Amino acid sequence: MISPNKLLSFLGALLITAIAVPSAATAQTRCLAPQVLLTVDKSSSMLGALPTGGTKWDAATEAIGAMTAAYDDAIDFGLQPFPYPDRCEPGRIELDVGANTSADILGALGAPPPGSGNFTPMAQTLDEALAYAPMLDGTRDNHIVVITDGWQWCSPYDPATRFTPVESVQRLRDAGITVHVVGFGAAVDSLTLNRAAVAAGTALPGCDETLTDPSALGHCYMQANDRAGLLDILTAIGRDITDELCDGFDNDCDGLIDEGFDIDGDGVRTCDGDCDDRTAGTFPGASEVCDGIDNDCDGAIDTGCDCTTGESRSCGRDEGACALGTQYCDADGGWGACQGEALPAEVDTCDGFDSDCDGEVDEDSECGEFSACHNGSCADLGTPPMTPPAMDPIPEDEPRGAYVPEEGGCGCRIAGTTPSATEPLAASLTLLFLGLVAIRRRRRR
Repeated sequence: MISPNKLLSFLGALLITAIAVPSAATAQTRCLAPQVLLTVDKSSSMLGALPTGGTKWDAATEAIGAMTAAYDDAIDFGLQPFPYPDRCEPGRIELDVGANTSADILGALGAPPPGSGNFTPMAQTLDEALAYAPMLDGTRDNHIVVITDGWQWCSPYDPATRFTPVESVQRLRDAGITVHVVGFGAAVDSLTLNRAAVAAGTALPGCDETLTDPSALGHCYMQANDRAGLLDILTAIGRDITDELCDGFDNDCDGLIDEGFDIDGDGVRTCDGDCDDRTAGTFPGASEVCDGIDNDCDGAIDTGCDCTTGESRSCGRDEGACALGTQYCDADGGWGACQGEALPAEVDTCDGFDSDCDGEVDEDSECGEFSACHNGSCADLGTPPMTPPAMDPIPEDEPRGAYVPEEGGCGCRIAGTTPSATEPLAASLTLLFLGLVAIRRRRRR
């Protein structure tokens, strides 16, 4: 017999399983085709003629038919024309979103707009779409494409209601529904549509939401003025809706998730913060390498590196006999040793060059005792004589053996001789000797 506790545990497990299985199945339905509700202005103003010929209604019908034919295998379309039936009442869902063909859409569009009235309850119609249950299915990718050629208008016109479509778009966005705003023709309320596109989060890049002239450039909403332009816009919207997104889901239902968002194959998608999906190993948390790339995607390049690996620069001295070399940045981001430089010599030899690279040539050269460095080579100065040179010859007209006064009165020399450093002393001693002899003789007398 099963105890009450075990029975409760068993039933609890069954309940958890019952809840978990549908949740897993629901998660897989995300790859179902996206849902697009076409909310189309069918007021009498759509019967107005285009500069290229035909009415706006005819051009819109053809463009919608061509776009839905191109994407009916990839998108589940629905239709909501407004007003309904022909006055200021919100448009109703004429065709539920589902696997409808282009022919189904065109059939639901029905007859042309009424010939008068021109009622355009845009805000009321968008609020009606917000109450449409399929658009609130959180397992689906839900979009509304609103196409209008005029203003928010009911009779009598209340200026206070002009921007109510903007508020309606904001409520749809808050509910997870993406609104694409398309203006058709030259009579749209550009200011309201610009604000609506901004509120929807689908504003064109770099737009000016203050523009009021439909013919101006730079609107936030998408402006079409003929059939071809409208088809281009609708086709672009279809392409955006069916493209694979970097969100962890199989958006295009091809069995692959986020394909094309990990081009370098490093396992990190661009939506996960891979700042360079062209270089493997570049993603948040990667090791920073000195390669000129922000490897860890932190906004800083080569943190802690002195240089980029493989980079080179000149090094050394470029003066005299010295020549520059080259330094290379190593794998760790540091400068290596200087290679290939010509270094200065310790001594500036006599060679006509600045060998020690100090800006002077041959200043330290040693050429030997009796030589000197001249013009890059050692020049011999000659060997000095071992004996003093002979005495100067006596002039013929000078008497020999006589004392003659020296120039300047500093002493005398014997004619015919060359004075030496001892001659003044010898003369003084001679005079002293003669004086002493004279004194002695006087004493004897």
